[in-house]
Formats: sequence, C-alpha cells, structure tokens
Amino acid sequence: MKTDVIIKKIKYLESADKIVIEYERRYKDKNPSYHISTFSEKAAPEFYEALEKLTKPACSILGLGALFLKRLKPHTVSYKYSEDDTMSAAISCLLYSPRADKDNNINVPLMRCPADETEAGQAGFFTQEEVDALWKLETEARKYLDGKRNQIQLWSEEATADAQTDEPQQINDVPPVKISNVIPIPTIQ
Repeated sequence: MKTDVIIKKIKYLESADKIVIEYERRYKDKNPSYHISTFSEKAAPEFYEALEKLTKPACSILGLGALFLKRLKPHTVSYKYSEDDTMSAAISCLLYSPRADKDNNINVPLMRCPADETEAGQAGFFTQEEVDALWKLETEARKYLDGKRNQIQLWSEEATADAQTDEPQQINDVPPVKISNVIPIPTIQ
C-alpha cells in the first residue's frame, strides 16, 4: 500500500542527544495516521549541517545582526501545509545570553514559501535561500526516517581510499603457491 509521508515537525534535543520527528502517513484509501518518533541514534552529519544552515535565515528574519550567528542555535522546525500544499514553517532556536549564562528559547514567526519571485523576501515570506534550507532539513529528516544514520568508520581513511581504487592491489610479499601433490580423481565412464 503506497503512503505519503508528510513531515510536521523536526526537533533536535541537543542536551539529551535525541531527535524527535512528527509526521503523518497518508494512505490512498485510508485515513491518515499521525506519528511522533523519538530517536537516540545519531543522524548522518548532513542532518546536523542542514539544521545549522537555518541559523543565518533565523537571524535575518528576527532582525538580529551577524554578532548573533554564534549565539543562535536552531533546534526545531514546525512545518504547516495549506490546501494547495504550499509550505509554511516556524523555526525555534536557542539564543545564548552571556549575562545570564543560559540559553533562552526564541521563535521565528510562521512564514510562508513564496509562490513567485515577487513574494520572495517580502514580509511574511521566506527568501528562496531560506526555502532551500528548510527543504534540505526536511529531506534529511526523511532520510533519517528511512534509516540513514551516522555510521562508525570501520577502517582507516587510507584503507577506505585503497578499497575504492579500480586497480587490484599487488601483494609482493607472498610467494607463489606450487601445487605438487595433486592426484587426478578417476572418473567412471
């Protein structure tokens, strides 16, 4: 049975090192089902990179200067879809306050994806760069749900690079093998 998965929320709980993904499965001939899954397993690095790439858009939308880029950490994106499947999203971030020496939660208001170039960047709409960053995170969350996780490197980088070459490796230390005591097996005719 074919299903469509609609990502509703992606949340990274850094202190607990957990990822929470809320999503809906829409079936062709059945009512949709809503799921909230919490994972302890690390995601692939691309997931965290996609989340981090939302820092600049969040700063821009909130009207914060470049000084805040190192103090702002996106942790949650909530996606919403209109009847025509146009995506809107809200980004939640932790803003570090040096004087209080703690993080404070700050939310970017719900913004919409532009329908055309004239809406891009206007009040209430994301720029195309921001839309691309949101879709990248959504794509990485889908990959995570499909089982793409951070893999431990089993061999050194040199061994991995050697294994990826097209040429077979010559081993010069092993002498050629001589087969001397082979007896032919009689066959019945």
